[in-house]
Amino acid sequence: MAKQYYSTKIVGIGGEVSKFKNLVKMLVIFDDSMVLPELRDFSVLHSGNKLTDNIKVGDVLKIADSEFKILRVGSEVNKNIQSLGHIVIKFNDDREDLLEGSIHVEDKPIPNFRVGDEIAIYEASSAALSGKTAIVVGNDKTICAAIALILNDNGARIVENDEEADIVVDVK
Repeated sequence: MAKQYYSTKIVGIGGEVSKFKNLVKMLVIFDDSMVLPELRDFSVLHSGNKLTDNIKVGDVLKIADSEFKILRVGSEVNKNIQSLGHIVIKFNDDREDLLEGSIHVEDKPIPNFRVGDEIAIYEASSAALSGKTAIVVGNDKTICAAIALILNDNGARIVENDEEADIVVDVK
Protein backbone atom coordinates (compact mmCIF):
# COMPACT_ATOMS: atom_id res chain seq x y z
CA MET A 1 0.00 0.00 0.00
CA ALA A 2 1.05 3.62 -0.40
CA LYS A 3 2.67 5.78 2.26
CA GLN A 4 0.89 5.85 5.62
CA TYR A 5 0.65 9.40 7.00
CA TYR A 6 -1.77 8.97 9.89
CA SER A 7 -1.81 6.31 12.56
CA THR A 8 -3.38 5.83 15.95
CA LYS A 9 -4.52 2.98 18.20
CA ILE A 10 -8.00 2.54 19.65
CA VAL A 11 -7.80 2.63 23.47
CA GLY A 12 -11.50 2.82 24.31
CA ILE A 13 -14.98 2.52 22.79
CA GLY A 14 -17.86 4.47 24.35
CA GLY A 15 -21.10 2.67 25.17
CA GLU A 16 -23.11 4.57 22.54
CA VAL A 17 -20.66 4.04 19.65
CA SER A 18 -22.56 1.05 18.25
CA LYS A 19 -25.75 3.16 17.98
CA PHE A 20 -23.94 5.86 15.99
CA LYS A 21 -22.26 3.19 13.89
CA ASN A 22 -25.46 1.29 13.09
CA LEU A 23 -28.13 4.01 13.00
CA VAL A 24 -26.30 7.05 11.65
CA LYS A 25 -23.33 5.34 9.89
CA MET A 26 -20.92 7.62 11.69
CA LEU A 27 -17.94 7.36 14.03
CA VAL A 28 -16.74 10.14 16.33
CA ILE A 29 -13.02 9.84 17.04
CA PHE A 30 -11.26 11.65 19.91
CA ASP A 31 -7.83 11.53 21.49
CA ASP A 32 -8.40 9.95 24.91
CA SER A 33 -6.55 12.78 26.66
CA MET A 34 -8.53 15.55 24.89
CA VAL A 35 -12.15 14.34 24.94
CA LEU A 36 -14.65 16.10 27.20
CA PRO A 37 -16.33 13.78 29.73
CA GLU A 38 -19.77 14.32 28.18
CA LEU A 39 -18.48 13.13 24.76
CA ARG A 40 -16.71 9.95 25.91
CA ASP A 41 -19.78 7.72 25.74
CA PHE A 42 -20.28 8.09 21.98
CA SER A 43 -16.62 8.38 20.96
CA VAL A 44 -13.98 5.99 19.73
CA LEU A 45 -11.00 6.92 21.89
CA HIS A 46 -7.44 6.70 20.66
CA SER A 47 -3.88 7.57 21.61
CA GLY A 48 -0.72 8.08 19.65
CA ASN A 49 -2.23 10.61 17.24
CA LYS A 50 0.39 10.93 14.45
CA LEU A 51 -0.50 13.01 11.36
CA THR A 52 2.36 13.83 8.96
CA ASP A 53 0.40 15.07 5.92
CA ASN A 54 -3.00 16.62 5.15
CA ILE A 55 -5.99 14.34 4.76
CA LYS A 56 -7.12 14.54 1.12
CA VAL A 57 -9.92 13.31 -1.11
CA GLY A 58 -8.94 10.03 -2.73
CA ASP A 59 -6.74 8.84 0.13
CA VAL A 60 -7.60 5.65 2.03
CA LEU A 61 -8.89 5.34 5.60
CA LYS A 62 -8.18 1.99 7.23
CA ILE A 63 -10.01 0.84 10.36
CA ALA A 64 -8.93 -2.56 11.68
CA ASP A 65 -8.76 -4.60 8.44
CA SER A 66 -11.26 -2.57 6.36
CA GLU A 67 -10.36 0.15 3.86
CA PHE A 68 -12.47 3.09 2.72
CA LYS A 69 -11.74 5.65 0.01
CA ILE A 70 -12.02 9.20 1.36
CA LEU A 71 -14.65 11.02 -0.72
CA ARG A 72 -14.93 14.41 1.01
CA VAL A 73 -12.89 16.34 3.59
CA GLY A 74 -14.26 19.19 5.71
CA SER A 75 -12.28 22.41 5.94
CA GLU A 76 -11.37 21.96 9.65
CA VAL A 77 -10.48 18.25 9.59
CA ASN A 78 -6.69 18.60 9.48
CA LYS A 79 -6.63 21.31 12.16
CA ASN A 80 -8.98 19.33 14.44
CA ILE A 81 -7.03 16.11 14.16
CA GLN A 82 -3.76 17.93 14.92
CA SER A 83 -5.06 19.89 17.91
CA LEU A 84 -7.69 17.57 19.43
CA GLY A 85 -7.18 14.21 17.79
CA HIS A 86 -10.81 14.65 16.74
CA ILE A 87 -12.53 13.66 13.54
CA VAL A 88 -16.04 12.62 12.53
CA ILE A 89 -16.17 9.87 9.91
CA LYS A 90 -19.38 9.54 7.92
CA PHE A 91 -19.84 6.45 5.81
CA ASN A 92 -21.68 8.17 2.92
CA ASP A 93 -21.18 10.88 0.33
CA ASP A 94 -24.13 13.11 1.15
CA ARG A 95 -23.15 16.37 -0.55
CA GLU A 96 -25.45 18.41 1.71
CA ASP A 97 -24.20 16.89 4.95
CA LEU A 98 -20.47 17.75 5.04
CA LEU A 99 -19.46 19.41 8.29
CA GLU A 100 -16.19 21.31 8.65
CA GLY A 101 -14.77 18.66 10.99
CA SER A 102 -15.91 15.55 9.15
CA ILE A 103 -14.76 13.29 6.37
CA HIS A 104 -17.02 11.19 4.19
CA VAL A 105 -15.84 7.78 3.09
CA GLU A 106 -17.27 5.05 0.90
CA ASP A 107 -20.68 3.75 1.91
CA LYS A 108 -19.56 0.26 2.91
CA PRO A 109 -20.28 -1.71 6.09
CA ILE A 110 -18.45 -0.28 9.09
CA PRO A 111 -16.18 -2.98 10.47
CA ASN A 112 -16.28 -4.39 13.96
CA PHE A 113 -13.27 -3.03 15.79
CA ARG A 114 -11.87 -3.37 19.27
CA VAL A 115 -9.36 -1.82 21.63
CA GLY A 116 -5.89 -2.20 20.17
CA ASP A 117 -6.97 -1.92 16.52
CA GLU A 118 -5.33 0.69 14.32
CA ILE A 119 -6.94 3.62 12.54
CA ALA A 120 -4.70 4.77 9.69
CA ILE A 121 -4.77 6.94 6.58
CA TYR A 122 -2.70 6.25 3.48
CA GLU A 123 -1.84 8.29 0.41
CA ALA A 124 -4.05 7.69 -2.58
CA SER A 125 -2.78 5.00 -4.89
CA SER A 126 -2.21 7.69 -7.51
CA ALA A 127 1.22 8.10 -5.98
CA ALA A 128 2.03 4.42 -6.48
CA LEU A 129 4.52 5.23 -9.27
CA SER A 130 5.89 8.37 -7.67
CA GLY A 131 9.58 8.80 -8.50
CA LYS A 132 9.41 6.42 -11.47
CA THR A 133 9.92 7.32 -15.13
CA ALA A 134 8.04 5.68 -17.98
CA ILE A 135 7.93 5.58 -21.75
CA VAL A 136 5.11 4.22 -23.90
CA VAL A 137 5.96 3.09 -27.42
CA GLY A 138 3.91 1.57 -30.22
CA ASN A 139 2.09 2.27 -33.47
CA ASP A 140 -1.33 3.15 -32.04
CA LYS A 141 -0.78 6.70 -30.79
CA THR A 142 -4.24 6.89 -29.18
CA ILE A 143 -3.64 3.82 -27.01
CA CYS A 144 -0.09 5.01 -26.24
CA ALA A 145 -1.39 8.40 -25.14
CA ALA A 146 -4.08 6.80 -22.95
CA ILE A 147 -1.56 4.52 -21.24
CA ALA A 148 0.85 7.42 -20.72
CA LEU A 149 -1.96 9.42 -19.12
CA ILE A 150 -2.78 6.55 -16.74
CA LEU A 151 0.89 6.16 -15.79
CA ASN A 152 1.19 9.91 -15.22
CA ASP A 153 -2.00 9.98 -13.14
CA ASN A 154 -0.40 7.31 -10.94
CA GLY A 155 2.71 9.38 -10.30
CA ALA A 156 5.11 8.38 -13.10
CA ARG A 157 7.00 11.01 -15.07
CA ILE A 158 6.71 10.32 -18.81
CA VAL A 159 10.00 10.51 -20.70
CA GLU A 160 10.86 10.37 -24.41
CA ASN A 161 13.93 8.15 -24.20
CA ASP A 162 13.76 4.53 -23.06
CA GLU A 163 17.32 4.78 -21.65
CA GLU A 164 16.04 7.07 -18.91
CA ALA A 165 12.82 5.09 -18.25
CA ASP A 166 12.27 2.77 -15.30
CA ILE A 167 9.14 1.43 -17.02
CA VAL A 168 8.84 0.67 -20.75
CA VAL A 169 5.38 -0.14 -22.13
CA ASP A 170 5.42 -1.50 -25.67
CA VAL A 171 1.93 -1.36 -27.22
CA LYS A 172 1.62 -4.00 -29.94
